[in-house]
Amino acid sequence: MDLNPYLGAVAADLEKATALADDATRELTARVAVAVEPALRLAMTQLLADAAAQLTSELGTAVITVRMDGREPVLDVQEQAAPAPAPTAPAPAGSDGPAEDDGVARVTVRLPEQLKRRAEGLAQSADQSLNTWIVQAVRRAAQAPHTDHRNSSRRVTGWA
Repeated sequence: MDLNPYLGAVAADLEKATALADDATRELTARVAVAVEPALRLAMTQLLADAAAQLTSELGTAVITVRMDGREPVLDVQEQAAPAPAPTAPAPAGSDGPAEDDGVARVTVRLPEQLKRRAEGLAQSADQSLNTWIVQAVRRAAQAPHTDHRNSSRRVTGWA
């Protein structure tokens, strides 16, 4: 997606806002526009990634990813096979049943650098953004059957 028309519109609006100003102010505004262009580009790319994540969570089997092609974000839509419904565990006592999806939540995760690099490589090989790859990994893990190890025959008890 070419962000240049949007960045150009912001620069044009700044020019219009300072049209009646003196030459020094207009020159300073032009320099500021050039200086903030990378930050605006990053903010717009983050907006696209957040929108893609929200749409992916609302769509059934389609996954929308944002990947970078040079300095420009590229949106990809991929249809995936519908996952088999995960077995549902009974709701804990006192709850009103399964929680409804509240939309998209932002979570900060601190990863060891080596794990982050490996995840980035896996995301890149899947032609996905790291965010989309992590969301899908968590989704798969959440749908996997849960094993209750407390009642497992491999439980170890005693004194150490």
